[in-house]
Amino acid sequence: MESDLRAICLLGLGFMFIFSAFNSQGFIEIAVLRDKGHDAGTSEKSGYYSLGIIYASFTVSNFLASPIVVSLGSKNAMILGAFCYLSFLLGFLWLNSFLLYLLSAVVGFGAAVIWTGNGAYLTAYARPDTNARNIGIMWAMLQSSLIIGSLFMFVILHHGALVESFQVLYTVFSIVCATGLGVLFFLPKVQIGPIDSQVLREEREHFDDEDIEPYHADDSNTIRVRRDSSSGLSDEGAIGFWADFTRTFLLMKTRKMLYLASVFIFSGLELTFFSGVYTGCLAATKALGESTGLIVAFTVLLLGCGQIMGGLVFGICSQRFVHGKRFPVIALGFIVHLLAFFLTVLNIPMEAPIHPTSSSAWMENPSVMLAVFCGFLLGFADSCWNTQIYSLLGEIYWRNSSAAFAIFKFYQSLAACVSFVYGSMFLLHIQLILLTVSGTVATWAFFVVEKEVAEATNRPVD
Repeated sequence: MESDLRAICLLGLGFMFIFSAFNSQGFIEIAVLRDKGHDAGTSEKSGYYSLGIIYASFTVSNFLASPIVVSLGSKNAMILGAFCYLSFLLGFLWLNSFLLYLLSAVVGFGAAVIWTGNGAYLTAYARPDTNARNIGIMWAMLQSSLIIGSLFMFVILHHGALVESFQVLYTVFSIVCATGLGVLFFLPKVQIGPIDSQVLREEREHFDDEDIEPYHADDSNTIRVRRDSSSGLSDEGAIGFWADFTRTFLLMKTRKMLYLASVFIFSGLELTFFSGVYTGCLAATKALGESTGLIVAFTVLLLGCGQIMGGLVFGICSQRFVHGKRFPVIALGFIVHLLAFFLTVLNIPMEAPIHPTSSSAWMENPSVMLAVFCGFLLGFADSCWNTQIYSLLGEIYWRNSSAAFAIFKFYQSLAACVSFVYGSMFLLHIQLILLTVSGTVATWAFFVVEKEVAEATNRPVD
């Protein structure tokens, strides 16, 4: 197995373990805190508040993530981020309001660091002929965490109710996350090194409206690895830290990045919807029956299947199915999202995001099968967007990968933070209208940027 493929597989394995734990808990956190809130000194909306704090911290921390990745290297930055995730999961074993909100802020910081490190690590190993493959492998392995987590939930819920089993769940989640943290230690190191003041002055001149050229490699076997970093923070390293902090803001103001901001925002809004709001709605819809915990587990399972299918088809097999073109995948993802939103309106009561309800939606009797199928659609559509976002950023911003992915995660987490707050206040149909409008703008913006990149590389956009 070639060295870069081994590294990507290890990266995917580590993230699979970490997010088998964290994503699975995210699907039940709102329901657990809704029922256990008074016992722990929290409220029934503490799940929404916790997730809101996570994404607020995530949003702010993205401005520091790029220079941290530069200083520590992408591998060590991901290890630091994984430790923050582990701390958050362990906190549920001693559940109280102060610890919950404090560790929510900690894991938000960790998320910014681990995801910026992930993007920089993937880009460092990218080659023109393997970029889509690497993204597809990482994404499919990452999203298999949803299947693993849902299967574990089936086992636990078979012997008891969701809320009564939450301490056992969080104990196992912590062990699984610690395993993923251990896997990251075995990653080969790729340095994303600091830059000096002369490099910063040169790059300031290039951060204009015609910002970053797509890469062109004369040799497809060449791996683009950025400057090696010195160990520790010497004077030169300190200059590099603040220079990279500044470069994030410079890149943020460029024309392409301003267009892409709407794409990143939509990805944050739909992330919130499928990872927290939708499953919370299922748990709150009494007309679905007594076993809403099992319904949530089935939905998570189908979400994972949709994510993996999208990663395989549009990542690993992208040349075969879409000939390496990105916009057709984005358009398909948006159409699938619209179908999922429409079916959700038919099936789920409007007040389900706010409180448990016995009401019906447009369909008099909500369908469990339709609810689970919508989970598959949401997962597949999300993978369409994310695989193409990673591919586009890796092609345009390969010289500035840590800054580009930090900006991506900034906008995504900002949108997720806002939507988690209004997720506990807005009726379901209002939230779906916002998603539809945002998705329409994002699809158009992606087309504009992709068209410019396609023209620069002399290839068709669709």
